[in-house]
Amino acid sequence: MPLFLLPNNDLVDKIIIDGNKKTKENVIRREILHPIGQPLDSLILNEDINRLYNLGIFSTVDIQFKNNTYQVDLVESFSIIPDLVIDYSEITKKWSYGFGLAHINFFGLNQQLYLGGAFIGEKWFVISLNNPWIYGDHVSFNTVLYNRFSDNPFYDYRFNATYFLVETGFYNGLNNKFEFGLSYYKNKKHTRGDVPQNEQDIYRYLNLEFNYQYDTRDVYKDPLKGSLFGINTRYSKSLINNNSDISQLSFSLQNFFLLKFKYLHEPVFSYGIYGLFKFPKFLKLPIHEYEYLGGEDFVRGYSSFPNEYPDGFEKNIEVSNIIYNYLELQSTILKKKDYGKIEFGIDGVLFINSGIGSKAIKQFSFDNLLIGYGFGFKFFITGPPPISIMFGFNPYGQKYTHLSN
Repeated sequence: MPLFLLPNNDLVDKIIIDGNKKTKENVIRREILHPIGQPLDSLILNEDINRLYNLGIFSTVDIQFKNNTYQVDLVESFSIIPDLVIDYSEITKKWSYGFGLAHINFFGLNQQLYLGGAFIGEKWFVISLNNPWIYGDHVSFNTVLYNRFSDNPFYDYRFNATYFLVETGFYNGLNNKFEFGLSYYKNKKHTRGDVPQNEQDIYRYLNLEFNYQYDTRDVYKDPLKGSLFGINTRYSKSLINNNSDISQLSFSLQNFFLLKFKYLHEPVFSYGIYGLFKFPKFLKLPIHEYEYLGGEDFVRGYSSFPNEYPDGFEKNIEVSNIIYNYLELQSTILKKKDYGKIEFGIDGVLFINSGIGSKAIKQFSFDNLLIGYGFGFKFFITGPPPISIMFGFNPYGQKYTHLSN
């Protein structure tokens, strides 16, 4: 009995890419994992969309299956983005102004080149180049040169800090990322006031860093689901004999869940935990290694300044060890939309966060627990991370506004 083979209209026969006027085609094809000659898999199709969008160089990514063709349609974002630096520091309580340029698709290879700085207020400049996939399987290269000239807001001195980093990394599978960095850091005081007795006028370190990241988020900038786990270690070898070497260990975990609630658009619940531990003891650390538990980086709803904290908490704010966690509910207010190569959208956020700080690992205590809560907004623009403004409150009647990106 003869066997008749009928054509399979669900097979992917070819992949066509359209819209990449500047981006090299191999940059796009290496992100597409749907096999040719296999039936269409809608799950892989959605994952391919997310991988291309996560490159950060397209304002629109769409994949359609028509006539056995895997049709990839792209809208490239502007490659060169001017950066008007208008920044307010909660710590220095100063505005800074400057200008920069970001090339987010250098040579069409998804390389990010940035050059810019602030020239009024807190003065700094930075130049960086990042190639997330320079050769092989996700072998990356990143370099940063940074200089900052500023006043320390907590102690009476002015300093100049210089940082230079060379970093490379690779992937193991799609979710496991490893990075290795070698950097140089110098911190020199130009004026000296009332500082701790052991504080030196100059510090120089050679830093060895290692980062591991496990990432299953669907969209990096605004996840609907997935997890992000990371570990960072750093060993700083002092290049000056009378200064101590410094070791640092940190970890973080974030989880995202898309909820079903008819009164909100794409509501996402997330929670996270972060731990930071430094050695040697607090009294042997230089001032630039001190951490401050309140403010935009950790517990929102509090100041970064110890003297602005509620009575009884001052000594537990300027610390070297931190355990921090948060709960957030985020929902779309203005759906992200392509406005001619620039994507823009707004989300609303409700949050509760808490943290404990200590000067030694053995001194962690729930008696020092800080709790903050509030609401805010995230503004999504193609290219940079989202800009957020958060209005934080605490149980002691204080309120603070936190602006960050």
